[in-house]
Amino acid sequence: METESDPKVKAIWELHLNMELEHLRLAVELFKRHDGRDPQEVLAPALPAPVTFEPNKDYLRELIATQIDFTTLGTGYVQDMHERFERMQENIHGGEKPPSEQVIDDNRAKSGEEYRLETEGPHPVPSLRADR
Repeated sequence: METESDPKVKAIWELHLNMELEHLRLAVELFKRHDGRDPQEVLAPALPAPVTFEPNKDYLRELIATQIDFTTLGTGYVQDMHERFERMQENIHGGEKPPSEQVIDDNRAKSGEEYRLETEGPHPVPSLRADR
């Protein structure tokens, strides 16, 4: 919340923080009333540092570029699509494209546009680029 630059999103974070603080206040009140102890006996003395959200597009693009074809083989990973994986896909989809790919193709046919935004340059995997 501290690093959020969009005022609308920041307001949502603040709303939820206030709801959580109210939950804590009510829990403290109930703890005192029903347990008869000071909540400081069980609560942490301080909160951890807040998590910061930072852009990760470059990291995700690198993962996609280098690991999109990885799949498991036993307890390890292989990058080539292997026979077992192909048989599993055939059993699941009966030789047709997966439903997610059918939806993408249908949307592309109706709108004439690619749903994948390429705001950081072309897709790291050539076969998934908008201009294919």
